Amino acid sequence: MRLVESGAQELEGDVGDDQAAMSVYGMLFLAGAMAAARFGDGVKAAGYLREADRAAQRLGRDANHLWTAFGPTNVAIHRVNVAAELGDLGTVLSNGRSLDTRAVPVERRARHLLDVARGRPA
Repeated sequence: MRLVESGAQELEGDVGDDQAAMSVYGMLFLAGAMAAARFGDGVKAAGYLREADRAAQRLGRDANHLWTAFGPTNVAIHRVNVAAELGDLGTVLSNGRSLDTRAVPVERRARHLLDVARGRPA
């Protein structure tokens, strides 16, 4: 998480209107959200997701600059991934099943579907 924060700090001044830099900046926070969730820190994960969401809104669309697949859809997928990691299966099911993931690469869609499947009752 320290790496995410220092990397984001380093990029922050350079982002401007550079969509590739914005995508990398946003992906840092998505990686941080997953790391925080794996450590059970839902508060920090939520903060990282908010920052990634701000970056996605600035980007304004789903894109794949530098193979990041970053944009609003990937942020929404990560919200489900984080919820799954934190054991919040209600959020996984309520948000995951209706999410349209066609705008992201197939490997992101597959990961999303695995998390949704984890949330289904046996």
